[in-house]
Amino acid sequence: MFDFAEIRCILSVLKILERGNSKYSIIFKETKFSHTTLQIVLRSLIDKKFVRKTVRGKLNIDYEITEKGKILLDKLKEIKDLIAD
Repeated sequence: MFDFAEIRCILSVLKILERGNSKYSIIFKETKFSHTTLQIVLRSLIDKKFVRKTVRGKLNIDYEITEKGKILLDKLKEIKDLIAD
């Protein structure tokens, strides 16, 4: 079960990846979440097939949103809009 910070982090990560593939360092800098929270979220998103991790080398790893991740992002945006009203 995720806590509130992790749910906000999921939304932030998926929004970043919606713009295109990204590196961990960029995601970390843009989300401003702790490494621990970001690592938990990324691991879960990868395990559940919302995000794809591609290792191109030891220090060259890309993260990419999947079609399933795009559906989740749309649902989270809907929920955010409902709460904001």
